[in-house]
Amino acid sequence: MGSIEKRGKNSWRLSTMVKIAGKWQNIHLTLRMDPDLSEAVQRRDAQRELRILEDRLAAQYRDSFTLREWSEEWLTKYIGPDASPVTISGYRFLLNSRILPQLGDKYLQELTPALLTDWLFSLRASPRKSTRKQEEQLSRPRRKGEKLIPEEKAQRPLSQKTLKNYFGVLKTMLGAAVRAGYLEHNPMDRVQSPRQHKRKITMLSESETMFLIKALDGEQLPLRLAVLLALSCGLRLGETSALRYRDIDWDRKTLTVNKALKYTPEQGSFIAAPKTDAGDRVLTLPDSLCRFLRDAMWEDVYEEQDNPEKWKGANQQWIVHGRHGARVNKDTPSKWFRAFADAHGFEHITFHDLRHAHASLLVARGVDIAAVSARMGHSDPSITLSVYTHALPNRDQGAAAAMDQILEKVLPAPAPPDPEGDDPDALAR
Repeated sequence: MGSIEKRGKNSWRLSTMVKIAGKWQNIHLTLRMDPDLSEAVQRRDAQRELRILEDRLAAQYRDSFTLREWSEEWLTKYIGPDASPVTISGYRFLLNSRILPQLGDKYLQELTPALLTDWLFSLRASPRKSTRKQEEQLSRPRRKGEKLIPEEKAQRPLSQKTLKNYFGVLKTMLGAAVRAGYLEHNPMDRVQSPRQHKRKITMLSESETMFLIKALDGEQLPLRLAVLLALSCGLRLGETSALRYRDIDWDRKTLTVNKALKYTPEQGSFIAAPKTDAGDRVLTLPDSLCRFLRDAMWEDVYEEQDNPEKWKGANQQWIVHGRHGARVNKDTPSKWFRAFADAHGFEHITFHDLRHAHASLLVARGVDIAAVSARMGHSDPSITLSVYTHALPNRDQGAAAAMDQILEKVLPAPAPPDPEGDDPDALAR
């Protein structure tokens, strides 16, 4: 319970106690009153201000959380109801890996900008960690050739992108504590964010794209389909792996994309909604791809069924599948493509780069940015424009041509060379 004390003419001292970071601390506040007010009115106003102070402090410091306690509160109440399991799993990995081991026992009020700057500085020198399980943790022996992260790679410092991920999670989590009233301000606002250089988008030319497609001949049909769908429709790997033949409208030649194959260590692989609401979309298939998909469906049917005429479930078949038509493993297409790309001269191309190649080729062909954005499943065309601006056709040459139309009207035309005079090439030199 707080108290008030008259400290001088028209001056009052408010005193109370509050538990901060597990310790009781005295809080004092001096009020200067209007000299025209009587002492009784000043005392009444001081009592009112004391109650306001105590209510504010109680709201600010109630249930003083450690960062570890607040992380669970944040994930459960503030993130969990709206975030996907993949997002939650990613946050938990970052928290358990390098945030909570170093900062978890600190109370929120103890997280100063200086302390957090030191923590971020220590991350820059910390070695990398492998997310793969050790041999003794496996339910079955690891396949031959499957290795943990090499020692020399483990000793490299964390990338700027990884540092920014840790920075972003902690800043977001403490921002929620401010909005909930547990902190007056976010200490991460005064910590300098790691600088991350924007990764240059890998762009395939039309000739490279055709060469890559021709090189698919002889590869397993489901894996060929995975590449063709990513290149022709701009699909993400998870979206490609979740498609069934029933998602194709053969009459309209359209493909419905409304789900994706996802994975978390806690749940394993599962089918869920796409990454964003805009990811739920209907795409028009190129005629040639539509024909190829129809042929592939019936090829799958004949391979898997002794009597295909009686089999009525062809449209239930996964387009990209594993053995005997089973759902494909989450990373099988990307691992296969990595080896395929290296073997055919595309050493720096990943499966996800096929999606980038799709958008870049469309933009280079002059397709409207809004149409490309809708096809990619972006939530805003500005995202598409910012990522694929480099693919706009002849943009620098067009800028120079536009300026030339202005300059040629005011700059003097070059004088024709005098056939009897000095060598014009010599003058130019």
